[in-house]
Amino acid sequence: MRKRLDFLSRHFLRRIAIGYRLISAFILVSLLPLLISGLLAYGETSRATQDKVRAYSVQVVQQISQNLLLRMEKIEDTSEALALSEKMQRLLADYYSGDADASAAARSSAARVLLDTYGALTYVNQKYLLDRDRQVIDPQIFAPLASSIGRVAEEAPELTGRGWWTLYHAGHGQKSLAMLREVRFTANNRPAGVLFVGVHPSYFFDIFRGADLGYGASISIVDASDGAVVVQSRESSASQADPALLGGITESLAQGRDSDFIAYVGADKTPYYAAIARLPHTSWWVASITPSDRLNADTRSVRDKIIAIGLVCFAVSLLLSALISRSISVPLQRLVAAMKEAGSGDTTVRVEQHGNDEIAVLSRKFNEMAGKLQQNREVLEEQVRLRTRELERANRKLEALSATDGLTGVANRRRFDEALANEMRRAVRSGQSLALLMLDVDYFKKYNDRYGHLAGDECLRIVARVLQKTSRRATDLVARYGGEEFSVIIAECDTTQALQQAENICQAIFELKLPHADSPFGYISASIGVAVLLPDEHTAPEQMVRIADQALYHAKYQGRNRVVLGSDATQGL
Repeated sequence: MRKRLDFLSRHFLRRIAIGYRLISAFILVSLLPLLISGLLAYGETSRATQDKVRAYSVQVVQQISQNLLLRMEKIEDTSEALALSEKMQRLLADYYSGDADASAAARSSAARVLLDTYGALTYVNQKYLLDRDRQVIDPQIFAPLASSIGRVAEEAPELTGRGWWTLYHAGHGQKSLAMLREVRFTANNRPAGVLFVGVHPSYFFDIFRGADLGYGASISIVDASDGAVVVQSRESSASQADPALLGGITESLAQGRDSDFIAYVGADKTPYYAAIARLPHTSWWVASITPSDRLNADTRSVRDKIIAIGLVCFAVSLLLSALISRSISVPLQRLVAAMKEAGSGDTTVRVEQHGNDEIAVLSRKFNEMAGKLQQNREVLEEQVRLRTRELERANRKLEALSATDGLTGVANRRRFDEALANEMRRAVRSGQSLALLMLDVDYFKKYNDRYGHLAGDECLRIVARVLQKTSRRATDLVARYGGEEFSVIIAECDTTQALQQAENICQAIFELKLPHADSPFGYISASIGVAVLLPDEHTAPEQMVRIADQALYHAKYQGRNRVVLGSDATQGL
C-alpha cells in the first residue's frame, strides 16, 4: 500500500504541473461532496414523499370505501323494509290473484307505494317494481324505458340475500347506479318480483369532496368485472378505466388483498400511482390515481436547485482555484529562477514576496469553501428532518382518525371490529363470557326530518356520552356501529350483568327527556339487543354480532324502548 501511495504522490502526480494539481484537487474536494449529498437528499425526499402519499392515500380510499358501503347499505335497508312491508306484500298478492280488477288496481298502486317510500329521497331518480317475468308493474311507463329496465333485471345474477348493484345507462347519455333486490312473499318465501332503485351518482360525490390528496390526484369507483367507471370525482368523458389499472386491481384481487398501492403506466404513456380499496360485497373498487410527475414535482424542484447550486459552486471553485494556483506557482517559479541564478554563481539575487504565506491563504480559502459546503448540507438535512416530522404527524393523525368516529368521538366501525376480535380471543383464553350490546336510537329518521340534521348529530353525540358514562369499566368499548346504531363490548360479563347494564343505558337515555314529537314516547329512546356468549376457538365475531342484531330487531319489533336478550330472540325465530 505504501509503495502505491509513493508512486502516486512522487511519480504520477509529479508529472502534472502544480497549478493543474491544485485546480483538480480544489474542484474535487468542493464539488463531489455537494453532488453526493444532493443526490442522497433527492433520493430520500422522493422516498419520503412516496411513502407519505402511499400511507395517506390507502387510508383515504379505505375510509371512502367504508363510507360508500354505509350509504349503499342505507338504500338496501330501505328497500328491504319496503319488500317486507305489509303494503308491498298485499299489492303483489293482488297483482297475482287472477282477479283482473285487483290486478289493475295493483298496477296503479305500484308507483304510489314506491313514491311514498322514495319520494323524499332526492338522490333516488328511478324506482320501479318488476314482476317475476321481469316486466315493470306500471301502466304509465314508456315502453323503451320498461324494456331497458327489464334487460338490466335479466342480466342480474341470482338475486338472493342483499341487493345487487350495477351501472345503469338511463338513456340520453345519462347514467345512474341501480340497486336490484328480489321481493319474496313472506308467507311461503316464493319469488314475487324485483325492486329496481336508480340512484343518481351525485349521491356519492360529496364523499369525494373532502378527500383531496393534492398532487393532481383523482378518485373514482371502477367496476373490476368490466372496467366501467361507475363514479368519478372529476368531470371526464372516460367511461372505461385504464387497462393497466384494471390489471393491477386484478393482481391484487388474485393475491387476496382488499387494498393496495400500485404503480402502472397508463394508455397515455404516463406513469401513475394508484391507491385502491375494494368495496365489500361488490365488484367495485375505489381508486385514487396520482400522476407520477405531479407527485415528484417537489423532489424534482429540490433536484434542480441542487444542480443549480452545484453549477454555481463549480464556476466559483474553478475561478478561485486558478487564482490560488497562480498565487502559489508564480512565487515558486520566481524562487526556482532565483535558485538557478544562485546556482550559476549570482548570490545577490532575491525573491520578492508580498502578502501572507500562500499556504495559509490556500488553507483559509479551503476552510471558507468547507464552511459553505457544511452550511448547504445543514440546510438539506433540516429540510429532510422537517419533512420527516410532517410525515410522522400526518401518520399519527391518520391513525387517530382511522380508529375514531369523527362525529361522536367514540370508536368507529373499524376499531369495533378489531376490538371484538381481540376480546373474543381473550375470552377464549380466560374462559370468561363476553357480552355485546347493539343499540339503535328509536325513530331517528323522523327526528332528523323534524328537527334537522344538526340536531340529529347533537342527539348522537349525547347518546354517545351516555354510553361512555354508563360503562362499568375502562375496558368497556363504546363504538358507533353505523348511522344511529351504537355498540358496547363488555368483557368478563354474564347475562345478568349485561342485561342490567343495557337496562341502565336504556333508562338513562330516556331520562334525558330529549323531546321527540314524532315518537310515541314523546322523548328520545333507544332499543338494545344483547348477546352473551362463552366463545370457543370456532366462534366467529360475526356470529355474536348476528345474535345481538337479531335481538335488536326483536326489540324494535316488540315496540322499541326496551332490551331484548339474544337467546330470547332466537327462540322466536
